[in-house]
Amino acid sequence: MSGLVLRSYRWLAIEPHQRRGARVLQLAIGLMLLFRVFTEGPFLKFLWGPRGVGSGSSRVILGSYIGGLLDRVFTTDFGTLIVVAGLGAGGLGLLLGVWTRSSTVLALLTFFMLEQRLPQLPDGGDNITRIVLAYMVFLLPPTASPKFGSFAVWLHNLAVLAIGIQICILYTISGLMKAYGDKWHHGIAMYYISQVEWFSHPSVRKIFKNPFVVTASTYMPMFYQLLFSMAILSQLKLPWLALGISFHLGVAWLMGLVTFSTVMIGLELFLITDSEYTDLAKSWRLILAKSRLSQRSVVPEASAEAVPFSDWNLSHRESEEE
Repeated sequence: MSGLVLRSYRWLAIEPHQRRGARVLQLAIGLMLLFRVFTEGPFLKFLWGPRGVGSGSSRVILGSYIGGLLDRVFTTDFGTLIVVAGLGAGGLGLLLGVWTRSSTVLALLTFFMLEQRLPQLPDGGDNITRIVLAYMVFLLPPTASPKFGSFAVWLHNLAVLAIGIQICILYTISGLMKAYGDKWHHGIAMYYISQVEWFSHPSVRKIFKNPFVVTASTYMPMFYQLLFSMAILSQLKLPWLALGISFHLGVAWLMGLVTFSTVMIGLELFLITDSEYTDLAKSWRLILAKSRLSQRSVVPEASAEAVPFSDWNLSHRESEEE
Protein backbone atom coordinates (compact mmCIF):
# COMPACT_ATOMS: atom_id res chain seq x y z
CA MET A 1 0.00 0.00 0.00
CA SER A 2 2.80 2.40 0.90
CA GLY A 3 4.53 1.60 -2.39
CA LEU A 4 1.37 2.49 -4.34
CA VAL A 5 1.03 5.77 -2.45
CA LEU A 6 4.68 6.62 -3.12
CA ARG A 7 4.37 5.88 -6.84
CA SER A 8 1.20 7.96 -7.04
CA TYR A 9 2.91 10.85 -5.28
CA ARG A 10 5.88 10.70 -7.63
CA TRP A 11 3.60 10.55 -10.67
CA LEU A 12 1.72 13.65 -9.53
CA ALA A 13 4.54 15.74 -8.12
CA ILE A 14 7.82 15.18 -9.91
CA GLU A 15 7.28 16.03 -13.59
CA PRO A 16 4.36 16.98 -15.87
CA HIS A 17 2.82 14.23 -17.97
CA GLN A 18 1.00 14.09 -21.31
CA ARG A 19 2.62 17.28 -22.61
CA ARG A 20 2.30 16.13 -26.22
CA GLY A 21 -1.14 14.68 -25.65
CA ALA A 22 -2.29 17.96 -24.11
CA ARG A 23 -1.03 19.86 -27.15
CA VAL A 24 -2.86 17.50 -29.50
CA LEU A 25 -6.05 17.95 -27.48
CA GLN A 26 -5.69 21.74 -27.72
CA LEU A 27 -5.31 21.42 -31.49
CA ALA A 28 -8.39 19.21 -31.79
CA ILE A 29 -10.64 21.44 -29.70
CA GLY A 30 -9.28 24.57 -31.38
CA LEU A 31 -10.11 23.13 -34.80
CA MET A 32 -13.58 22.12 -33.63
CA LEU A 33 -14.35 25.58 -32.24
CA LEU A 34 -13.16 27.33 -35.39
CA PHE A 35 -15.24 24.94 -37.50
CA ARG A 36 -18.29 25.86 -35.42
CA VAL A 37 -17.56 29.58 -35.75
CA PHE A 38 -17.16 29.45 -39.54
CA THR A 39 -20.21 27.23 -40.12
CA GLU A 40 -22.62 28.67 -37.53
CA GLY A 41 -21.25 32.21 -37.20
CA PRO A 42 -22.90 33.51 -40.39
CA PHE A 43 -26.27 32.71 -38.79
CA LEU A 44 -25.49 34.17 -35.36
CA LYS A 45 -28.41 36.61 -35.40
CA PHE A 46 -30.87 33.86 -36.23
CA LEU A 47 -29.42 31.39 -33.72
CA TRP A 48 -28.46 33.47 -30.67
CA GLY A 49 -29.46 37.05 -31.36
CA PRO A 50 -32.17 39.05 -29.55
CA ARG A 51 -34.73 38.07 -32.22
CA GLY A 52 -33.29 34.63 -32.88
CA VAL A 53 -34.60 31.17 -32.05
CA GLY A 54 -32.42 30.85 -28.96
CA SER A 55 -34.20 31.81 -25.76
CA GLY A 56 -32.28 29.85 -23.14
CA SER A 57 -30.67 31.37 -20.06
CA SER A 58 -27.54 30.92 -17.97
CA ARG A 59 -29.55 31.70 -14.84
CA VAL A 60 -30.41 28.03 -14.38
CA ILE A 61 -26.77 27.18 -13.64
CA LEU A 62 -25.14 30.45 -12.55
CA GLY A 63 -28.01 32.10 -10.71
CA SER A 64 -30.03 35.22 -11.40
CA TYR A 65 -27.22 37.73 -10.94
CA ILE A 66 -24.25 36.25 -12.85
CA GLY A 67 -26.50 34.40 -15.28
CA GLY A 68 -28.47 37.58 -15.88
CA LEU A 69 -25.29 39.50 -16.71
CA LEU A 70 -24.30 36.88 -19.27
CA ASP A 71 -27.79 36.79 -20.78
CA ARG A 72 -27.75 40.56 -21.20
CA VAL A 73 -25.01 40.23 -23.82
CA PHE A 74 -27.49 38.62 -26.22
CA THR A 75 -29.92 41.55 -26.08
CA THR A 76 -28.04 43.18 -28.99
CA ASP A 77 -26.69 41.86 -32.26
CA PHE A 78 -23.32 43.42 -31.50
CA GLY A 79 -23.12 41.62 -28.16
CA THR A 80 -23.92 38.33 -29.87
CA LEU A 81 -21.17 39.03 -32.41
CA ILE A 82 -18.69 39.67 -29.59
CA VAL A 83 -19.48 36.29 -28.01
CA VAL A 84 -19.02 34.41 -31.29
CA ALA A 85 -15.82 36.35 -32.02
CA GLY A 86 -14.56 35.47 -28.54
CA LEU A 87 -15.19 31.80 -29.24
CA GLY A 88 -13.21 32.09 -32.46
CA ALA A 89 -10.36 33.89 -30.68
CA GLY A 90 -10.24 31.19 -28.01
CA GLY A 91 -10.20 28.44 -30.63
CA LEU A 92 -7.48 30.18 -32.61
CA GLY A 93 -5.33 30.58 -29.49
CA LEU A 94 -5.66 26.87 -28.72
CA LEU A 95 -4.86 25.97 -32.31
CA LEU A 96 -1.73 28.14 -32.41
CA GLY A 97 -0.66 27.29 -28.87
CA VAL A 98 -0.41 30.92 -27.73
CA TRP A 99 -1.82 32.19 -24.41
CA THR A 100 -3.36 28.76 -24.01
CA ARG A 101 -4.74 29.31 -20.52
CA SER A 102 -6.36 32.63 -21.43
CA SER A 103 -7.62 31.08 -24.67
CA THR A 104 -9.06 28.13 -22.76
CA VAL A 105 -10.88 30.40 -20.30
CA LEU A 106 -12.25 32.52 -23.15
CA ALA A 107 -13.34 29.45 -25.13
CA LEU A 108 -14.98 27.89 -22.05
CA LEU A 109 -16.94 31.05 -21.18
CA THR A 110 -18.21 31.80 -24.68
CA PHE A 111 -18.89 28.14 -25.45
CA PHE A 112 -20.96 27.87 -22.27
CA MET A 113 -22.88 31.06 -23.06
CA LEU A 114 -23.80 29.94 -26.56
CA GLU A 115 -24.76 26.48 -25.34
CA GLN A 116 -27.09 27.89 -22.70
CA ARG A 117 -28.58 30.38 -25.14
CA LEU A 118 -29.57 27.62 -27.58
CA PRO A 119 -29.36 24.23 -25.81
CA GLN A 120 -31.08 22.46 -28.73
CA LEU A 121 -28.17 23.09 -31.12
CA PRO A 122 -25.20 21.23 -29.54
CA ASP A 123 -24.34 17.65 -30.53
CA GLY A 124 -23.08 14.80 -28.37
CA GLY A 125 -19.57 16.24 -28.13
CA ASP A 126 -20.49 19.53 -26.49
CA ASN A 127 -20.87 18.17 -22.95
CA ILE A 128 -17.45 16.51 -22.94
CA THR A 129 -15.92 19.59 -24.58
CA ARG A 130 -17.22 21.89 -21.87
CA ILE A 131 -16.01 19.58 -19.10
CA VAL A 132 -12.58 19.07 -20.68
CA LEU A 133 -12.13 22.81 -21.25
CA ALA A 134 -12.64 23.34 -17.53
CA TYR A 135 -9.83 20.87 -16.78
CA MET A 136 -7.61 22.29 -19.51
CA VAL A 137 -7.42 25.62 -17.72
CA PHE A 138 -4.91 23.97 -15.34
CA LEU A 139 -2.74 22.38 -18.03
CA LEU A 140 0.72 23.83 -18.51
CA PRO A 141 1.27 25.97 -21.62
CA PRO A 142 3.24 24.16 -24.36
CA THR A 143 6.39 26.27 -23.84
CA ALA A 144 6.31 26.27 -20.03
CA SER A 145 9.25 24.75 -18.15
CA PRO A 146 8.16 24.43 -14.51
CA LYS A 147 10.37 23.20 -11.72
CA PHE A 148 9.99 19.57 -10.74
CA GLY A 149 7.63 19.23 -7.83
CA SER A 150 6.18 22.73 -8.19
CA PHE A 151 2.53 23.55 -7.61
CA ALA A 152 2.05 24.09 -11.34
CA VAL A 153 3.15 20.49 -11.98
CA TRP A 154 0.65 19.26 -9.39
CA LEU A 155 -2.20 21.16 -11.04
CA HIS A 156 -1.19 19.97 -14.50
CA ASN A 157 -1.03 16.30 -13.51
CA LEU A 158 -4.29 16.49 -11.58
CA ALA A 159 -5.93 17.94 -14.70
CA VAL A 160 -4.40 15.13 -16.79
CA LEU A 161 -5.78 12.56 -14.36
CA ALA A 162 -9.22 14.22 -14.37
CA ILE A 163 -9.39 14.24 -18.18
CA GLY A 164 -8.36 10.58 -18.34
CA ILE A 165 -10.99 9.57 -15.79
CA GLN A 166 -13.61 11.63 -17.63
CA ILE A 167 -12.85 9.81 -20.89
CA CYS A 168 -13.27 6.45 -19.17
CA ILE A 169 -16.55 7.56 -17.58
CA LEU A 170 -17.81 8.77 -20.96
CA TYR A 171 -17.07 5.50 -22.73
CA THR A 172 -18.34 3.31 -19.90
CA ILE A 173 -21.67 5.12 -19.57
CA SER A 174 -22.13 5.21 -23.34
CA GLY A 175 -21.41 1.49 -23.57
CA LEU A 176 -23.81 0.66 -20.75
CA MET A 177 -26.56 2.75 -22.31
CA LYS A 178 -26.08 0.88 -25.57
CA ALA A 179 -26.09 -2.48 -23.79
CA TYR A 180 -29.44 -1.69 -22.17
CA GLY A 181 -30.99 -0.42 -25.39
CA ASP A 182 -33.19 -2.91 -27.22
CA LYS A 183 -31.93 -2.10 -30.69
CA TRP A 184 -28.29 -2.23 -29.59
CA HIS A 185 -28.92 -5.35 -27.55
CA HIS A 186 -30.42 -7.11 -30.58
CA GLY A 187 -27.71 -5.89 -32.96
CA ILE A 188 -29.89 -3.77 -35.26
CA ALA A 189 -29.25 -0.21 -34.03
CA MET A 190 -26.93 0.78 -36.87
CA TYR A 191 -29.59 -0.11 -39.43
CA TYR A 192 -32.01 2.44 -37.99
CA ILE A 193 -29.29 5.06 -37.58
CA SER A 194 -28.06 4.58 -41.15
CA GLN A 195 -31.56 5.10 -42.59
CA VAL A 196 -32.04 8.50 -40.92
CA GLU A 197 -31.30 11.13 -43.56
CA TRP A 198 -29.77 13.64 -41.12
CA PHE A 199 -27.34 11.12 -39.62
CA SER A 200 -26.16 9.06 -42.57
CA HIS A 201 -24.44 9.40 -45.91
CA PRO A 202 -26.63 8.40 -48.87
CA SER A 203 -23.93 6.16 -50.32
CA VAL A 204 -23.87 3.81 -47.32
CA ARG A 205 -27.57 3.25 -46.71
CA LYS A 206 -27.63 0.20 -48.95
CA ILE A 207 -24.54 -1.22 -47.23
CA PHE A 208 -26.27 -1.13 -43.85
CA LYS A 209 -29.12 -3.22 -45.18
CA ASN A 210 -26.72 -6.18 -45.11
CA PRO A 211 -27.39 -8.10 -41.85
CA PHE A 212 -23.71 -8.99 -41.31
CA VAL A 213 -22.60 -5.37 -41.67
CA VAL A 214 -25.38 -4.14 -39.38
CA THR A 215 -24.66 -6.72 -36.68
CA ALA A 216 -20.90 -6.15 -36.68
CA SER A 217 -21.17 -2.35 -36.75
CA THR A 218 -23.69 -2.43 -33.89
CA TYR A 219 -21.88 -4.75 -31.50
CA MET A 220 -18.33 -3.52 -32.11
CA PRO A 221 -18.82 0.05 -30.80
CA MET A 222 -20.74 -1.26 -27.80
CA PHE A 223 -18.04 -3.73 -26.75
CA TYR A 224 -15.31 -1.22 -27.58
CA GLN A 225 -16.78 1.29 -25.16
CA LEU A 226 -17.51 -1.25 -22.44
CA LEU A 227 -13.95 -2.59 -22.50
CA PHE A 228 -12.23 0.76 -23.05
CA SER A 229 -11.14 1.40 -19.45
CA MET A 230 -9.53 -2.02 -19.14
CA ALA A 231 -7.94 -1.97 -22.58
CA ILE A 232 -6.05 1.30 -22.11
CA LEU A 233 -4.47 -0.09 -18.94
CA SER A 234 -3.18 -3.14 -20.80
CA GLN A 235 -0.76 -3.84 -23.64
CA LEU A 236 -3.67 -3.38 -26.05
CA LYS A 237 -3.71 0.35 -25.37
CA LEU A 238 -2.23 1.67 -28.62
CA PRO A 239 -4.11 -0.74 -30.94
CA TRP A 240 -7.29 0.01 -28.98
CA LEU A 241 -6.82 3.75 -29.41
CA ALA A 242 -6.08 3.26 -33.12
CA LEU A 243 -9.33 1.31 -33.44
CA GLY A 244 -11.19 4.12 -31.69
CA ILE A 245 -9.70 6.76 -33.99
CA SER A 246 -10.74 4.78 -37.06
CA PHE A 247 -14.20 4.39 -35.53
CA HIS A 248 -14.61 8.15 -35.05
CA LEU A 249 -13.31 8.86 -38.55
CA GLY A 250 -16.09 6.59 -39.77
CA VAL A 251 -18.61 8.46 -37.64
CA ALA A 252 -17.47 11.77 -39.13
CA TRP A 253 -17.85 10.43 -42.67
CA LEU A 254 -20.96 8.27 -42.36
CA MET A 255 -22.96 10.36 -39.89
CA GLY A 256 -21.57 13.82 -40.54
CA LEU A 257 -20.71 14.40 -36.85
CA VAL A 258 -17.47 16.20 -37.66
CA THR A 259 -17.18 18.28 -34.48
CA PHE A 260 -17.97 15.35 -32.20
CA SER A 261 -15.45 13.10 -33.93
CA THR A 262 -12.75 15.77 -33.87
CA VAL A 263 -13.04 16.16 -30.11
CA MET A 264 -13.15 12.41 -29.50
CA ILE A 265 -10.07 11.78 -31.67
CA GLY A 266 -8.26 14.49 -29.70
CA LEU A 267 -9.23 12.77 -26.45
CA GLU A 268 -8.01 9.42 -27.79
CA LEU A 269 -4.65 10.92 -28.74
CA PHE A 270 -4.44 12.68 -25.36
CA LEU A 271 -4.13 9.30 -23.64
CA ILE A 272 -0.87 8.48 -25.42
CA THR A 273 2.04 9.22 -23.10
CA ASP A 274 5.08 11.30 -24.03
CA SER A 275 7.32 8.23 -24.06
CA GLU A 276 4.87 6.41 -26.34
CA TYR A 277 4.85 9.38 -28.71
CA THR A 278 8.66 9.24 -28.75
CA ASP A 279 8.64 5.52 -29.51
CA LEU A 280 6.05 6.01 -32.26
CA ALA A 281 8.18 8.77 -33.81
CA LYS A 282 11.28 6.55 -33.72
CA SER A 283 9.35 3.70 -35.32
CA TRP A 284 8.06 5.99 -38.04
CA ARG A 285 11.55 7.35 -38.77
CA LEU A 286 12.88 3.78 -38.92
CA ILE A 287 10.16 2.79 -41.39
CA LEU A 288 10.97 5.80 -43.57
CA ALA A 289 14.70 5.04 -43.44
CA LYS A 290 14.14 1.41 -44.46
CA SER A 291 11.83 2.54 -47.26
CA ARG A 292 14.43 4.95 -48.62
CA LEU A 293 17.17 2.34 -48.30
CA SER A 294 15.13 -0.23 -50.19
CA GLN A 295 14.44 2.28 -52.97
CA ARG A 296 18.15 3.08 -53.30
CA SER A 297 19.10 -0.58 -53.38
CA VAL A 298 16.85 -1.26 -56.36
CA VAL A 299 19.39 -0.19 -59.02
CA PRO A 300 19.66 -1.94 -62.38
CA GLU A 301 22.74 -4.16 -62.32
CA ALA A 302 25.23 -3.56 -65.08
CA SER A 303 25.55 -6.26 -67.71
CA ALA A 304 28.40 -8.66 -67.04
CA GLU A 305 29.59 -8.27 -70.62
CA ALA A 306 29.52 -4.49 -70.56
CA VAL A 307 32.84 -2.78 -69.84
CA PRO A 308 32.76 0.64 -68.13
CA PHE A 309 34.21 3.44 -70.25
CA SER A 310 36.88 4.25 -67.64
CA ASP A 311 38.15 0.66 -67.64
CA TRP A 312 38.22 0.59 -71.46
CA ASN A 313 40.12 3.85 -71.54
CA LEU A 314 42.73 2.57 -69.06
CA SER A 315 43.31 -0.68 -70.95
CA HIS A 316 43.55 1.21 -74.24
CA ARG A 317 46.30 3.43 -72.85
CA GLU A 318 48.23 0.44 -71.51
CA SER A 319 48.13 -1.26 -74.92
CA GLU A 320 49.46 1.89 -76.58
CA GLU A 321 52.34 2.14 -74.13
CA GLU A 322 53.36 -1.45 -74.81
